[in-house]
Amino acid sequence: MSTKVTSAPAAASRSRAAEERAAAQRAADGELFEQLQADGFTGPRFDMLQERLWLYGWKVLRAWMRDGTIIERCRERRIYFAAPYTEVEEVMRRDDVRQDIAIDCLGRAIPYFMSDCLQEWKSDGGRSLNTFFLHLALLFYRDAYRHWASGHRQRMREILGPQSAPAFGYELLWSPVPGPEEHTVLQEALDIILAEASMEERAVCKAMLTTGATQEEIAQQLGTTRKSVERRLSKVRQRAKKLAAAGVIMTPSVSSVVNR
Repeated sequence: MSTKVTSAPAAASRSRAAEERAAAQRAADGELFEQLQADGFTGPRFDMLQERLWLYGWKVLRAWMRDGTIIERCRERRIYFAAPYTEVEEVMRRDDVRQDIAIDCLGRAIPYFMSDCLQEWKSDGGRSLNTFFLHLALLFYRDAYRHWASGHRQRMREILGPQSAPAFGYELLWSPVPGPEEHTVLQEALDIILAEASMEERAVCKAMLTTGATQEEIAQQLGTTRKSVERRLSKVRQRAKKLAAAGVIMTPSVSSVVNR
């Protein structure tokens, strides 16, 4: 009982402190905005704000991608796009993917915000410059995610064949993200497919899934020819078809890992 009594005031105190910090940040941003207006939205202060927003976006977007909440954050702002759990888990698992998406997102969002949106900010609008920017960043995140997912899905089609390509219809944009059990099924299917694969086949699949390399680039990495890479991928696809036809696996539409 005593814990509940003491925790409520503590929570209220933390909430008040957070509100005070937010109010102080908005006030500071109001002063900065006036200075930026006087500078004609150019110069050192403008450049420092641009760097500040980049660092803020870099930290927040990567944190939300890492814990898997970024899709929910987007949907809270009515930003919808197809994001199956297997792809979300891939982003959660791989820091290199998170970095690539964040760089793509911020590389487009920052210049657009600074040139087209910054001057629309209102000091009495209830949002700091950081939070005002974040909504736009999430819009650009949608585009950056789609760009990454397009390449990821293409690599899966090359490995598993065109029949494995998911049909991301309009209805998926509004449907809940599937649970982690789907990822488990897909991972098990890939494990079975590659269980009898040669070292070369595994190397090709791993390179395609984890580095995003083209067949030509993979051939160069492995010291072989593109035709050889194509033959190895063809063997993997044929194996997947046979296992699916025999009912041994459920042919995966996407995948997140090939830990071989």
